[in-house]
Amino acid sequence: MFLLFIRTLLVYAAVIGGLRFTGKRQLGELSTSEFAVTILVSELASIPLQDTATPLLGGIVPLATLLAVEVLLSCLCRKSPGIRRILCGNPCIVIRNGKFDPNMLRLLRLSPEDVLEGLRMQGVSRMEDVLCGIVETNGQLSVILHADRQPLTPSDCLLHPDETGMALVLVSEGKILRRNMEQLGRDEQWILQQCRRRGISSLKDVYLMTLDDQNNLFLQRQEESV
Repeated sequence: MFLLFIRTLLVYAAVIGGLRFTGKRQLGELSTSEFAVTILVSELASIPLQDTATPLLGGIVPLATLLAVEVLLSCLCRKSPGIRRILCGNPCIVIRNGKFDPNMLRLLRLSPEDVLEGLRMQGVSRMEDVLCGIVETNGQLSVILHADRQPLTPSDCLLHPDETGMALVLVSEGKILRRNMEQLGRDEQWILQQCRRRGISSLKDVYLMTLDDQNNLFLQRQEESV
């Protein structure tokens, strides 16, 4: 049992390390080749776990080979549009000026109901509002609305609101995230000072503290998270 425990940890570490090395995206954004590799990785990783008589290298070597080939193909795709087109395909326009393209739907083996579901997930309820609907190479539906149907923005009203910036977590459940702290140019003394200004004497009482590059601070106490 102890040997199986060690083998499991080693295989798990190899899979995580390999996927991190290949730079995998979110599962919903995987291309066809990346999705195939993900399935094969899970199968190869299970071999040395199911059969303890199989040498550990018998599972790790094929795993490393598969991930290395995926990295190589990714590099080739970046350099060659032709190879990228073969492995990943091309974006396909399924809606033009509010009307379906039946031939493209047939080619992709999609029904109008499938596309309508994708439109609803994008917050679009009327086909007439759609200028262009595109099925991307990762299978996601992108929607471009007609200009007069797009959401109103402050610039359309000649307004110029202040930038909100990107918030980074400084303190999470009483612990300082030093990398974010250094990125924002702050130190622990500054964080403690902000806490004391809000009546908090210890970092242990901070559930969450965030700060953006526009100096907008958010702080939540531990008891407020219940």
